[in-house]
Amino acid sequence: MVIRPDRRTVLAAGGASLLLGGQRSAARRKIALWDNASGPHLRGAVFPQRRVYPDIDGDSFLGPGPVGTPVSNRALASLAEAGANLAVLSHPGVFTEFAPYRTDPAIEDHLADLVERCARHGLFTVIAFRTGPGRSEFTFHRDNGDSWFPSSMIDERVWSDAEMQSAWADMWRHTAGQFRANAAVAGYLLMVEPNGSHIVQNSPWPQMARRMAQAVREVDLETPLLISPDSYASVAHESDLELSGLGPAVLAIHDYAPYAYTHSDPNSAASFSVEAARISPPQAARWMVGEWGVRRWAHDAARFAALRLQSMEEQCANSAWFNWPSGWRAYEEAENGWNPFFGPNPDATRPVINPPIVDVLRRYWSRNTVRP
Repeated sequence: MVIRPDRRTVLAAGGASLLLGGQRSAARRKIALWDNASGPHLRGAVFPQRRVYPDIDGDSFLGPGPVGTPVSNRALASLAEAGANLAVLSHPGVFTEFAPYRTDPAIEDHLADLVERCARHGLFTVIAFRTGPGRSEFTFHRDNGDSWFPSSMIDERVWSDAEMQSAWADMWRHTAGQFRANAAVAGYLLMVEPNGSHIVQNSPWPQMARRMAQAVREVDLETPLLISPDSYASVAHESDLELSGLGPAVLAIHDYAPYAYTHSDPNSAASFSVEAARISPPQAARWMVGEWGVRRWAHDAARFAALRLQSMEEQCANSAWFNWPSGWRAYEEAENGWNPFFGPNPDATRPVINPPIVDVLRRYWSRNTVRP
């Protein structure tokens, strides 16, 4: 039988060519990227992605492909031009969500293409899985069932099903095997915002995280593992995790405090204090802020962003802004509360000149010195 290379195998081989002095040198370089003693080294943004469901999304809102919204080369170029050197790919897992649990070639090819294009634009990537066996995108919208989607689409069975938990470990073993030689992949985030503590008593997440991590280490000893605490990556659950014995590992927290301010509605009077804008550091030796942000219309949002960025600089922490626009117009025109290019006016219908938050991001991202 003749085996023809597909995009995934070509990507793995191409990634090997990026190594300077072999995989061991690249590995040392990767973990150095997460050194809080000398950082921050990676500053960038999140590209949130999810599976497209034609029954609720139609054929244009999130684009025509299996994953939306499509991320254009222009969007990647604009992120790099702003000074960023990191793209967190908050992406569907490459295994099916329903049994039998196996690779989904369309999802896998989409991820491989995105990683490859990020590298071409000078961006390191973190591969981060939002969904997978027994976990659907709608777990992030569990309070909105039967609104814009039927509540039957909320799938959270992974927290109580051993077979699905095993399939997540298998998914990560497979993924690590595909990307272990790619010098532009700076880390694997095992699950985006684990929320078992909101679903079941005695969340199995700490045990699941170790099992996934150990599955990765069977095929990839070097790529840093990014592991988030339970309760949507809350630092309050840091002590639940045991990161020792897993090789290079990084605690990845999300911080949207004060929530009433960062998620405020248009024309809200919510505000923040200088102290509230600062990041409280975890106990872990290596940690990063995998998501942070503020809605563009929040009062004094640019100042808040500057204070938070300065705090993370002082803590030497890598970070990723939520989120960077993908360039897909149909979505951006309808959902732009987190798009800093639209400026502070809640009624803005298009990007503005010199958006204040973007100016702040550029000022800090210009400090980046390393690229893949």
